[in-house]
Amino acid sequence: MRIACIGTGEIGASWVALFMTGTHEVTAWDPAPGWQDRLVAALDRYEPQLQELHLPIVRTRLRLCATLAEAVAEAELIQENAPEQIDLKRALVREIASLAPLDSIIASSTSGLLPGDIARDIPNPGRLLVAHPFSPPHLVPAMEIVGTPEMPRERLEAAVELYRSIGRQPIVVSQAIPGFIGNRLQAAMFREAFHMIAADEATMEEIDSIIKSGPGLRYGISGPCEAQLGWVDRPEAPGEINEEKWSILMDSDWSRLPGPPLTNALRDLLVRNSWQRTQRGSPTTHGRSG
Repeated sequence: MRIACIGTGEIGASWVALFMTGTHEVTAWDPAPGWQDRLVAALDRYEPQLQELHLPIVRTRLRLCATLAEAVAEAELIQENAPEQIDLKRALVREIASLAPLDSIIASSTSGLLPGDIARDIPNPGRLLVAHPFSPPHLVPAMEIVGTPEMPRERLEAAVELYRSIGRQPIVVSQAIPGFIGNRLQAAMFREAFHMIAADEATMEEIDSIIKSGPGLRYGISGPCEAQLGWVDRPEAPGEINEEKWSILMDSDWSRLPGPPLTNALRDLLVRNSWQRTQRGSPTTHGRSG
C-alpha cells in the first residue's frame, strides 16, 4: 500500500520507521520547520532497534514531501499524528479528506479522542478510524483499532490486515469509549501509584520495581481477567468466582478506586465471557458489534 504519515514527532517518526520495514511506499509531511532533519535523526536511532527484531528499514521507500497535498495525493492509508487537541485534529482531518483519494483510510493516532468526534466535519466519516499505538509503535506490537459507526467492515478489516503486515497486533475495540481500553487501565494504575507517592506510602522506585518484576511479567502471559477468573488455570470451570478473593480485591480499602459489586448480572457476564474464550482460544482481535 501507499501510506502517508502526517506529523513526524515522537509517535509519527516511530510509525514512519515501522512502515518502512514493510513492502509499503511511505510519504511523510509535518508543518513544523526542520522536521526533515529531526525525522532522519529519529530513523537513525530506531534503525538498530528494528534490525535487532529482523525488521530492516528500507530508506528508498520513504519520500519527504513539501506539502500535505503532495504527501496524501496517492495514499491509501493516512496515519495522522497531530497533537491531542480535538480542534486541531478536526481541522487537519478535514484538510486531509479534501486532498486524499476518496477511498483512502484516515487513521488517527489519538490516545483517547473518539473517532466520531474527530470525523465530525468530513463528508464521509466512514473513512476514519482510530489506530491508537502504545509508545513507541515501532517496538510495542499492541494497538487499538476503533472505527466510526459509519465505517464499513471491509474497510476496517483492510486496516487491520495492513497493521498486521508490519508486525503489529491490532485489537479491534468493540465500543468507542474515551481513552479506549489500554489507557483507561493504565490511568487507574497511575492514579493509585501517585496517590501512594503523595501520601508517602511508597517510593517511585518501589512501585516501578514491583511492577517490572511482578505483575508486569505475569500480564505478559495472562491478562488480569485470565489471572483472576482462572481461564488459564481452571479451563474446566472458566469464570468461577472466588467470592472471598473478590471481596478482598474489590471491597477492601486497598485502593482509592471503588470496585464494582459482585451482582448476579456481573457474575453471569463474567462466566459467559469466560466460556466463550475457552471455545475460541485467547483472542488478539475482538469483533465489532453492529
